[in-house]
Amino acid sequence: MESIVNSQLTGKWYQLARTFNFYEKRFVEIMYYISISCESDMDLLYIGVKEDRSKILKKFSLKILTKNDSDYLVLRKGLFRKTLKILTFDNKNGILILSDRKMKNISILSRKTYINHNVLESYLSKIEFFNNEVKLYSNNIV
Repeated sequence: MESIVNSQLTGKWYQLARTFNFYEKRFVEIMYYISISCESDMDLLYIGVKEDRSKILKKFSLKILTKNDSDYLVLRKGLFRKTLKILTFDNKNGILILSDRKMKNISILSRKTYINHNVLESYLSKIEFFNNEVKLYSNNIV
């Protein structure tokens, strides 16, 4: 995978599918907005939407880290720090697949609010060492 530059990630990203995640289980929709705050740093606005359409907003600083030929996103807010491995980044089709370091949790993000089921299956089949069930948002898979 080629290295990712900050400008390739800026803009809206919709979470289309994920594995079970304790923190996000109460949300029916999740959207990320990434903006560049300076040349090397980015900000991530996390928006979680509940069933009653109320929203939770959180802002994190975001950096891209390259280590051992892999790219990682490092989220920070105060003492909180989370590192997500970038499994797939397809800038042409606007697909981003992230996981935690142990490959237990996975998130599939897209620039569009929907994805073709066959395209999703092809991306998931390329990910090695992943055998957990992915929860798909029914409105987002066509």
